[in-house]
Amino acid sequence: MYTRLRLTDDTLGPVGRGHPWVWKGGVEGRAKVGEWVELTDGKGRVVAFGLYDEGAIPVRVLARSAREPAALVTERITRSDRLRAGLGLGDTDCYRVVNGEGDQLPGVVVDRYADLAVLRLYSRAWEPMLDDLAEAILGLGWAKTVFRRLGVGLVDGEQGGGVTLRGPETPRALVATERGLRFVVRPYEGQKTGLFLDQREHRRRVGELSRGREVVNLFGYTGGFSVFAAAGGARRVTTVDIAGPALEDAKENFRLNGLDPGQHAFERADAFKWEPSARPDLLICDPPSLAKEKDDDAGARKAYRDLNGRVAMWVRRDGLFATASCTARLSGARWEEAVRDGLRKAGRWAWIERSEAPADHPVAVEHPEGRYLKWALLRRFDGST
Repeated sequence: MYTRLRLTDDTLGPVGRGHPWVWKGGVEGRAKVGEWVELTDGKGRVVAFGLYDEGAIPVRVLARSAREPAALVTERITRSDRLRAGLGLGDTDCYRVVNGEGDQLPGVVVDRYADLAVLRLYSRAWEPMLDDLAEAILGLGWAKTVFRRLGVGLVDGEQGGGVTLRGPETPRALVATERGLRFVVRPYEGQKTGLFLDQREHRRRVGELSRGREVVNLFGYTGGFSVFAAAGGARRVTTVDIAGPALEDAKENFRLNGLDPGQHAFERADAFKWEPSARPDLLICDPPSLAKEKDDDAGARKAYRDLNGRVAMWVRRDGLFATASCTARLSGARWEEAVRDGLRKAGRWAWIERSEAPADHPVAVEHPEGRYLKWALLRRFDGST
């Protein structure tokens, strides 16, 4: 039996078109967190079904008709996993299996690292269904262990770490493969669920462009871009990150792939202040989110403008600049405007490529909030040689 809640008139349109969220103030009435609710219009006609939560998004919309919850979860996780098999990822065993709203499971993320499945919840509404989620993931066949990664403030208080839900205890570290290259993954401590899987195709592209080039990787974390650059034949790769343990993992990732870290540079420094000793032929700038406040569009644009303007000046004539943003709080158009404004004081440039997240990170058409990743590759026309 579902609790019946009435949608406000201005919310009926977005939900009817397929938006997976009901914002605070868009629904009348309350339910328990994790309770399945029936959403109606002002005349009592059923519009959709979803899970009730608290906070800014009190309802995650899941279906247009009544469904048995466990069966719905199993079906959607199975379909999402099946779709990944046809993406042509090559020699890769780490990728996103369920991308929340883009796979009709809003607030649920599942990532694969070899035979480990990492589950992360972005809504407390899913906690009563934790067993159903774990069983559905284990039933995919490739997962020996299902691990829940903690650290989402509104859900589990940013306590960090995680808990094994099914199978043998989750290892502190394991090795996963991306496009034939190997990377150490630390499920309990790594960023996101272990690696930044959304940059996979951009790492591959950097590898294709790196032969014979001097490459600098700012905000390098554990060296994903750096490994692809070195494996692609870069003359020298400099990896810059403020976290010492991340740089040690970057060196280990070089060794895992038969690359001598001694032939490259790993500098522990604040990438916002660091400067290179030699001008790069290819500069990669993939910072953490620079949007500090939810509604501070101007502040976010200024931060991206200033950063891109400062570092792009290092790039040689005819060199390449790969820049990215991981914040959904700034639209693609606004971010490109910020990059363009920053580059005006760093020479003359041409856009070469612009893209977003890869195919294993689908975004629902009616959910523009899901389009968080922005990536651009530019060429410098003039500058110091």
